[in-house]
Amino acid sequence: MRATVEKIENRRATLRVEVEPEAVARALDRAYRHLVRHVQIPGFRKGRAPRFLVERHLGKAALYDEALEHLLPDAYRRAVAETGIEPIDQPELEIEAFSEESGLRFKAEVEVKPEVELGDYRSVRVEVPPATVTAEDVDRELEQWRQLHATLEPAGEDAVAEKGMVAVLDLAGTLDGQPIPGGRAEDYSVELGSGRLVDGVEERIIGMRVGEERDIPVTFPDDHPEEGLRGKTATFRVRLKELKRKQLPTLDDDFARDVAGVASLQELRERVEKQLTRLAEERVRAQVRRQVVERVVAGARLEVPETLVRRRVEERLATLEDQLRRQGDDLEGYLRSTGQTREQLEESLRRAAEDDVRTDLVLDAVAKAEGIQVTDAEVEAELRELAAALDEPLPKLRERFRRLGLMDGVVANVRRRKAVDRLVALATGQPAASEAAAGQASATAGARAEAAPASGAVPAQARDDAQGDAAGPTAAEAAH
Repeated sequence: MRATVEKIENRRATLRVEVEPEAVARALDRAYRHLVRHVQIPGFRKGRAPRFLVERHLGKAALYDEALEHLLPDAYRRAVAETGIEPIDQPELEIEAFSEESGLRFKAEVEVKPEVELGDYRSVRVEVPPATVTAEDVDRELEQWRQLHATLEPAGEDAVAEKGMVAVLDLAGTLDGQPIPGGRAEDYSVELGSGRLVDGVEERIIGMRVGEERDIPVTFPDDHPEEGLRGKTATFRVRLKELKRKQLPTLDDDFARDVAGVASLQELRERVEKQLTRLAEERVRAQVRRQVVERVVAGARLEVPETLVRRRVEERLATLEDQLRRQGDDLEGYLRSTGQTREQLEESLRRAAEDDVRTDLVLDAVAKAEGIQVTDAEVEAELRELAAALDEPLPKLRERFRRLGLMDGVVANVRRRKAVDRLVALATGQPAASEAAAGQASATAGARAEAAPASGAVPAQARDDAQGDAAGPTAAEAAH
């Protein structure tokens, strides 16, 4: 096979590819052997008819189409590898000749990566701040532990709502006498003074008694997602159904044994301090990596292709739709609740998408300049982590990624992460996380494992980051 780049202008390359007649003959033979298994010709068992009868029965074009279906993509991939161009979109193919005698000749026009003019990225310097954890930090963390293990006890029928109590409410919002969509909730629990409800609502509940109802006006902000509510004042009928008092456990050795299985409160403090320090170090690493990448990207010059930006916007939309499906919602419902059109949503995603694409292209250029390679072991480790995160058997995930053409993306992600590692090492004079773990199976697996909390006591901050707020917002909360 012979492949040449005829021209590259306006980030579009034209390839001319010639495949020798012998390769075409082999492709046609494979096509015949595939088709003969699926055609019944009188006088022959299935799979036994000679080629000339198969051609006569199906038409010669069917045989050539079948051969081309496999030969053309393979020839294009080999031409891309041979010429070294970097396509970012599907090619436009034009067959110029295709026969068993003359072989295959075709032209492929495709958009390619833009040239990236890197700045002096090796001179970027970033100071690594210390990861400090104070006794007050440990105290705050342990207080969160107390809050997490608090019990709720009925405050009594004669209790009056006060700050710190947990109120169980029925809420119903109306605007101009009409119910507000999504503005109704029953048995909604909120700690008074926590700020979960829109400003002013919790304060108006304080002083109420169990069984009491009260109309509370709520003025929606001018930038509220629901256009029909912006700047308008609604009324929420609030019924206080129950009051509970929070009983906090005593912070002592018994507490340490109950919640963390350690012998003493002092041992719990030491464990929490160690884990908070690990989290602080991880935050510092993330901050340094972000600063280094931002500076390197800012120093580079390139044209961001609209093709890649559009694709990244579509990926972000697909991710959003998947999240909404898992929450029992859909994109149409989301658009209605946020008061925007699909076009407006796509436009709001463009800035982040453009930044993502620019960063990826710059990191790819750094990886190329630094000669960064990705090993099979690193790809395998990345797949193993993905399989664990998706709770999918590794062989099944590997096969799915290969079938869908996702393996190149896995390799690219590992390469970019290694490029960031190299940049961080240059900017700080310290080995990056994955370089420090080079002796492990994956260059990144060690860094990720280092960030994972040990078994036993898990800092509340880490739990909050992972879980988020389990309770969905009411209309009153959404009025923020």
